Amino acid sequence: MPTLSKPVLKIQLIGGSNQADVTVTCQVNFSKFDLAMIEHGLRFRARCLLRGADSGFNGADDDLTYLPSAFVGSAGTVTFHAKVNKSVLDEDWGRDEIYARVTLTSLEALVPFSRTADSAIVTGSF
Repeated sequence: MPTLSKPVLKIQLIGGSNQADVTVTCQVNFSKFDLAMIEHGLRFRARCLLRGADSGFNGADDDLTYLPSAFVGSAGTVTFHAKVNKSVLDEDWGRDEIYARVTLTSLEALVPFSRTADSAIVTGSF
């Protein structure tokens, strides 16, 4: 079944605005069997969820926002990109800790599959 590399999250504040440019990249690899199944109609969707890392006093990790999803039909790098309001990334008091969770899911009920990978945490004041 498909594998995901560790996603890479980049957050760049856009000067003079309340926006941040967010990009997440992740490598998707398929086996020969997976590729043969794709040729016969198997489809996969990749989704990317930005999460706020919290522990202890601040409670559990928070779901912040989804970036636009992508359909994946071959091995390679999947990229998610969006402009996000900085208030969405301001997930707790003080410094914010954000990571991306990429999930690859089969869209065929007969071939149930889901794989998830998390990026490293990006820390900043958003």
